[in-house]
Amino acid sequence: MVAIVRPWALALALIPLLAAAEARANPDVWVETTLTVAFDDQRVSELEFSWTFDDFYSAHTIQTYDLDGDGTLNSLEVRNLRAETFDPLSPADYFVHVWSGEEKQQVHNVDRFAARIEQAQLVYEFSIDVTPPLDPKVEPVAVSLFDRENFVDFSFSDGHFLLVSGEMMPGCKFRIARGKGAQSGHPQPVTLACEG
Repeated sequence: MVAIVRPWALALALIPLLAAAEARANPDVWVETTLTVAFDDQRVSELEFSWTFDDFYSAHTIQTYDLDGDGTLNSLEVRNLRAETFDPLSPADYFVHVWSGEEKQQVHNVDRFAARIEQAQLVYEFSIDVTPPLDPKVEPVAVSLFDRENFVDFSFSDGHFLLVSGEMMPGCKFRIARGKGAQSGHPQPVTLACEG
């Protein structure tokens, strides 16, 4: 059986390889992000992300996947977009890194993926279950969005970029600082620690 590869699909697949061939100091895609930490029984049970892409990547991707050109993404267009641009990030854990203390946690499958066009920019929203839930009273919980290959640069959105869902116990504090130790090299991990 012969597979037919669409030229634009091949071009998209080559973008990371071309980027790797160039100097790695400059990312090719910029993403502004928000993070919602969801609690269940005062433990971190889910991480919700919103990614807003830069103008160039947004324009290129919208032109490719908004097939009817109506400025919105219908369910079929979102399904194609996810299959071809987001699901391939699975081997890299969608650039999501989670630690409990110094121990790196496995990132599980994405739940509730959505994509939309907002003021001509592409926005992804998705959540990741934290299984088993992590207790920040026992060990600090750290979360980072980071592409080690430096193809994608993540930064927090202006304004309300760090949110909480559910009941967070008193005495919990978030800290954002350049990664050290297990998070070395990560520019802005978010660490949650709670007094026992």
